Order: sequence, then C-alpha cells, then structure tokens
Amino acid sequence: MYCNTCGNQLPDSARFCAKCGAAIAGAGVPVQAARSRLARHLPALALIWVVYSLLRVFAGGTVLFVGRMFMPHLMMFGWPFSHFFLPGLLTAIGVGVLVLGALGVATGWGLWQREPWARIAALVLGVLALLHFPIGTALGIYTLWVLLPAEAAAEYAKPPQMV
Repeated sequence: MYCNTCGNQLPDSARFCAKCGAAIAGAGVPVQAARSRLARHLPALALIWVVYSLLRVFAGGTVLFVGRMFMPHLMMFGWPFSHFFLPGLLTAIGVGVLVLGALGVATGWGLWQREPWARIAALVLGVLALLHFPIGTALGIYTLWVLLPAEAAAEYAKPPQMV
C-alpha cells in the first residue's frame, strides 16, 4: 500500500503515513470533512484587505504630498475662494483616505490573526468599500459574502481548526 499524498510505501495496517502524516483513506480513519467557506476564504480575504489598504495609504499620502507641492500653483489661477477652500479640501481627502487605509491594514492583519474585533471592522469597511467602484465594490461584496452569514459568525468565534 502507498500513501496517496507523498507516495511513500506503507504497511497494510498503517492509519497514517510515517513520512508526511497524512491519514490513509479506507484505513478506519474518517476522511476530513470539506472546509467551510470561511476557512477557505479568510486567508485570501485578509491578504486582499492588506494589499488594497496599503494602496489606499499610498494614495492618501500622494494626495497630501501633491496638494502641498502644487497648492501655490493652483492658487495663482485665481479661482474664487480657492485659497480658503482648496487646501482644506485636499487635506481632508488625503487624511480621510490615509486613515481608511490604515484601518484596512489593521483589519486585514486582524482577520489573519482571527482577532474578535476584525470581523466587525471588516464588515463595516466592506460596506464602505462598496461605494468605491469597481475594485472596492468587488472587495466589499467578497467581504460580505465571506463574513456576513450566521455560520461564518459562529465559526469565526471558535478557534481555528488545524488542517
């Protein structure tokens, strides 16, 4: 008899492979049940949140930098009230995007570590991301699809199973 995972030769009475530790199907050991949606998608969701949010941090920093660098050039066009309105608007947009990006990075890390607060934070950020078409919308839908069902809430509260 041979292991289906690594091909190691096994004695007929083996229940587990001595080389890789895989359970031997048909040897009285139940085959592992299929993993749930949360277990399959949570690592990918966490990684996507971190990458998406790092891009937002970069975008927020860029808005702040460009706003500071080119503000004097924009002022010379003489737009009405531009010297009152425009600097505050660019700063608010840049800081808002930066803060949402930082919250997203923290949420992605929290999902990866299965922190109790991270599921709720991801759901809130997922709803907000729905407004950022097309990538944010896709991420928001994926987040809600993975984390919103009642089964996901119950499973997320339990410690992760070793696979």
